[in-house]
Amino acid sequence: MKKLVSFILLLINIGVAYAQNMPVTTRVINGITVTSANDIMENVSRLKELSTFIHWVDTAGIIQTFKANGPITVFVPNNQAFAKLNPAIIDTLLKPANKQKLTKLLLTHVISGKITSKDIASLIKQNNNGQATFITLAGTKLTATIDTNRNIILTDSKGEQSIVSLFDFQQKNGILDIVTSVLMPSPN
Repeated sequence: MKKLVSFILLLINIGVAYAQNMPVTTRVINGITVTSANDIMENVSRLKELSTFIHWVDTAGIIQTFKANGPITVFVPNNQAFAKLNPAIIDTLLKPANKQKLTKLLLTHVISGKITSKDIASLIKQNNNGQATFITLAGTKLTATIDTNRNIILTDSKGEQSIVSLFDFQQKNGILDIVTSVLMPSPN
């Protein structure tokens, strides 16, 4: 029993040492370098095509959610995704009285844990129905499938779909993916 405990402690120490010494990775998105040494909010705020998301997170007052230790996986809609929304919905959500609804919408884009596209694809393959379901920080469901073009498609609780267009940007506190549509929570 002592040997087993010692072995487990050794594995834990190796894991901690490896995690602390993981190399910093960088990726370039539209000419802007993002680095895994930054948290999600630091990197998202550097990317102009994600400025609407930043504005909405700031309006909701939940910046710390995206700066926290995590790990979290965030599916950030690009500015074109927000532009697809009905202007009346935007006006309503951005009113101070609707801060709770805005927060729920934004947290519909966040799942707990570091989940890569490879992890999602593996979960989809494991299920006989060809899909994987995740519960978001908002408590809503996201269903992931793979389409005929091998894109990962996320379907929200309203049945609306979004394509993961850029994925697996390692962050200090999780993973950042960029999606093509805003995911909507159920109306309750």
